[in-house]
Amino acid sequence: MLGDPMDMLAAELGVRAEDVRRVRTPRGGVLLGFRCEPGACLDTWRRAREQYRSTGLWPFITHTSPTRWEWAEAPRDRRDGKQGVIATLLESQADELLEEARWFKPPRELQAAARDLEDLARRLTRAVPAAEALARSAESRLASSFVAPPEWICLVPTEDPSGIPELLDAPDTPNHTPFPGREPLSYRDHANVLREWHDRYGAEICYLESHAVLLCVEHPPSDPFETARVAIEHYAYCPDLDQAVGGLPEVASRQVPTGAWFFWWD
Repeated sequence: MLGDPMDMLAAELGVRAEDVRRVRTPRGGVLLGFRCEPGACLDTWRRAREQYRSTGLWPFITHTSPTRWEWAEAPRDRRDGKQGVIATLLESQADELLEEARWFKPPRELQAAARDLEDLARRLTRAVPAAEALARSAESRLASSFVAPPEWICLVPTEDPSGIPELLDAPDTPNHTPFPGREPLSYRDHANVLREWHDRYGAEICYLESHAVLLCVEHPPSDPFETARVAIEHYAYCPDLDQAVGGLPEVASRQVPTGAWFFWWD
């Protein structure tokens, strides 16, 4: 008879079974978690991630214990499903995105807005010197993005790790209202964005909180034009990157080419 996957994983990780918290979720699932040493959380996440195929438990690092997780009513899903979420985000925010080209440096004079998203990507490619690309690891993101380091590993039984936003009501981003009628992203929208990036680049949830998510990315884009296009996608998904990372040139040079994509909403 097979044992409890969490008990077996806890033993593998050196965690006492009695230290594992288990909470039933409002959606009928379960959220598990245990404390980890702040400096060792990423290593513990990687070890738990390696066991996912045998446990079916997707791990993520967080600041919040299962017993203190915030649950919310999911926003209404307003789309007809005929267009991908990323394409919809780009279309609905096109005017604002095209205006970003005015501020690319070094400007000799105030520049015109980009004509379309392809023109924006071309101009962004020229605005990002290759030498400026700075690799940011998951370690540095976790160390520099928060006042205090996270100290919890949570786990969710799921066959679709990218769908965790729908299971856990996170991230919750009510202030980002990109759709007609000022509708925010639903948890399904977040899940579908992550699915698109997982299919294209191997992006996986590493850290999750009510207003932030960190993705570990297996094969981020390396072609400059593709990098620019993905940076525009990041900015459309999370405009508050201007506070956490910088403008589009910084997103294209310091985030997209790395294996760690961080998103934070005010």
